[in-house]
Amino acid sequence: MQIVMLLAVVASVFSAGLLLLGLWLLVEVLASGKVGGPVAKGGAGPMAVVIPAHNEEAGIAATLEDVKRQLRPRDRLIVVADNCSDRTADVALAAGAEMLARKDAEKRGKGYALQFALDHLRQNPPATVVFTDADCFHAEGLFEAVASVAETSGRPAQALYLMEAAESASPARKIAAFAWRLINKTRMEGLWRLAKTTRLTGAGAAFPWPVAEKLALGSGEIVEDLALTLTLAQQGMRIDFLPDVAVTSTFPESDSAATVQRARWEHGSLRMARARVPGLLVSGLTAPWKAMLALNVAVPPLTVFAAAVLAAGGVGAVLLMLGAWLPLLLAGLAALTFFDAVVIAYIRDGRSVLPPAELSRLPVFLLSKFGVYGKSGRASTKRWTRTPRS
Repeated sequence: MQIVMLLAVVASVFSAGLLLLGLWLLVEVLASGKVGGPVAKGGAGPMAVVIPAHNEEAGIAATLEDVKRQLRPRDRLIVVADNCSDRTADVALAAGAEMLARKDAEKRGKGYALQFALDHLRQNPPATVVFTDADCFHAEGLFEAVASVAETSGRPAQALYLMEAAESASPARKIAAFAWRLINKTRMEGLWRLAKTTRLTGAGAAFPWPVAEKLALGSGEIVEDLALTLTLAQQGMRIDFLPDVAVTSTFPESDSAATVQRARWEHGSLRMARARVPGLLVSGLTAPWKAMLALNVAVPPLTVFAAAVLAAGGVGAVLLMLGAWLPLLLAGLAALTFFDAVVIAYIRDGRSVLPPAELSRLPVFLLSKFGVYGKSGRASTKRWTRTPRS
């Protein structure tokens, strides 16, 4: 009997944790919708747009042209050709960008490339630095908007960043596009409305130079944007969110490339949550916005959350037969809040990227997760790994 009581307590605590995260997820979704971003009070001073690139010869020219059409004569476009073995540097030079070549076989990854650019900019610093990726496209006016807000507020500004599925993409990729939209649009809108901060998502992030020059980005962290978000939060710095200007990119079409990409994001996010959320929650006792950000980071990827809820329900059902009812009740409430949040998010933001007819292929998407959490997916997260392009 004592063993049953102990198991019931452990299961109840686990299910209560899931219920807390489910409630927060639901609150974020309900708080989302049309939210206004900050508005700059004046035009942006000189900016430097930095693009880290590792073997991006095939596609970077289109991104560079997309960026250049928004830049003014006083702005700079810098490409860091990071450990490249192709013609990325030549393409960047031909497009008129400043090209920085970096070679270091041991220190590989986006963070090192960005730090290399910041160190170069110390010789002639701009008013703001804007980071974006080599496979992205940007809404009209995006760069001046994020740079102006960052320069005016003195803190980072992040544009909306969306990953899209190609028209011919598989249903699994379209489901992934909805999951991304839930994280980066629906939940970020909710977090911004509730806490007046957001998460850095990489592309479309602007930093005023007094902040940029103090950044320490040289690491092999596979989710460097999330790590930087949490570091800035611990320092008391919020990040402005601009939901009306979007950066977009496209999911890779091959299954192996998609597995590498999702594994990096999901494993890295889970690891970062375990390492950094408890400390941020403690800080949130005196700064509630930090606690809200911590809860946002603590919510696991949708498939992991769903699997945890199902497992909690299964254990709760067994314990119910042994006379303990609380674990199943808590697991049921967690499942209800999770399901409600996902359905509301789909109705608000998901139907445009995931037509209802494609929902029947959800089991195919769930099966694809075996690659993300299997041996190959885990192996790709041991160090920074470039996502293969289509």
